[in-house]
Amino acid sequence: MTPPPPGDGQLFRVVQVEASGTVALDDGRWMTRGHANRPEAIVLIESTERPRRRFLRPRKVDPTGDVPVTATRLSVIDADPLEADDPARWLRSVNPTAALRDALGTIRRLVDLHAAAAEDPFPRPFLPEDLIRARVGYGSGDEVSQGRWQAERPITVPADRAVAVRRSGQAMGPDERLADLLAGRDAVLAAERLWLRARADLHVGHEREAALQLRVALEAAIAELEPWRSAPGIDGALDELRACRRDVAELAGAAARGGLTPEQVADVEQTVARLGRALATRTRGRHSGDRG
Repeated sequence: MTPPPPGDGQLFRVVQVEASGTVALDDGRWMTRGHANRPEAIVLIESTERPRRRFLRPRKVDPTGDVPVTATRLSVIDADPLEADDPARWLRSVNPTAALRDALGTIRRLVDLHAAAAEDPFPRPFLPEDLIRARVGYGSGDEVSQGRWQAERPITVPADRAVAVRRSGQAMGPDERLADLLAGRDAVLAAERLWLRARADLHVGHEREAALQLRVALEAAIAELEPWRSAPGIDGALDELRACRRDVAELAGAAARGGLTPEQVADVEQTVARLGRALATRTRGRHSGDRG
């Protein structure tokens, strides 16, 4: 793919992430395009090797040294030049969280399109938890196309954040629910799986698919939560879901006929979030060891 134009003094914004493992795409440059085939970004993919972290001292000295592990460096370069009179000031004021979110969205779209082209039904998801490090910065066209910078600043990734410890007496956490699922004391609702698929579709920009998935997930949730009406909060959650039925049916119909308007996409996102809260009401009302 064609890198940003060299020379001419123009600067380009770049967000670079490094993730453990590999992605399905080959190393190289891939251009993403938007409306009317307009270039949006260039994604530079480079496989690399890193020393494996050791948390315990090995019993025997390994004469070969640490075994390297594969990592992937992905640079998301804006196709349009950076419009800033003072690039250094822009870098100081940039929102790193928003920059990382936009870059991950571009990467996920690229990975998703590759899965469709390769007819791969089980693509490896690109998760924030896989990130080793991230940074945002700028450079000339020549520099950023070769993974170099004029200036950059680090972005905090999930691995850098402190893990919140759940206090006793609060609602069931994922580990406790997993134990109940493995022990047969609880079961994953069909609505939960359908809801997760709708969320995943939204995550990679498949708004039409999310709207269609949402309609099925909503009906499944209403049916599956009905036996839990006596549990705290479920009755109100069911009433809220039933009130969404007509709007969700209209959104699904619009999605089946063609694209959704930005307002309709926002409605899908809000209803997916509402459905998630309703499903969580059942989980929050359970305690570890309760029979599902």
